Amino acid sequence: IFKYFIKFNNNMFYCEILSGIWISDIDAMYSKEFLKDNTIDIIINCTINYNFPDSNITKIRIPLSEMMNERDIYLLQKNIQKIIDFITTNSDTKHILLCCYNGKIISPLLAAIYVKKTSTLDKKSIMESFQTKHSDITFPHDLDLF
Repeated sequence: IFKYFIKFNNNMFYCEILSGIWISDIDAMYSKEFLKDNTIDIIINCTINYNFPDSNITKIRIPLSEMMNERDIYLLQKNIQKIIDFITTNSDTKHILLCCYNGKIISPLLAAIYVKKTSTLDKKSIMESFQTKHSDITFPHDLDLF
């Protein structure tokens, strides 16, 4: 179920978590080469203050702060099913980039929630799988909150 590519290119961090579903930092979101090479069709920008790149890619913002405070948890809890449904609806035909500040906290959390909601893997297996690909990937909150 997991397909991983982790690259650091010009200080960018990006990783293909599932076929066609990527996590990344801000720099990868702004890289026209990365977006083109990986045929990214949708960007889900999980930041408050970073603008989207100028492109014809579908753009969605989930305004989360870098530190994932209580407001952010509430926002995700309230909207997680809509987010999961959107990713599920589009993941078979489009490549999706989940982007956050450094690519190692918020976007992996969102990807892990997606995997938890759409597979039979338990949270421990999901977390271990993500962390074996890069030790800096962390989950600031328990997946069971979502």
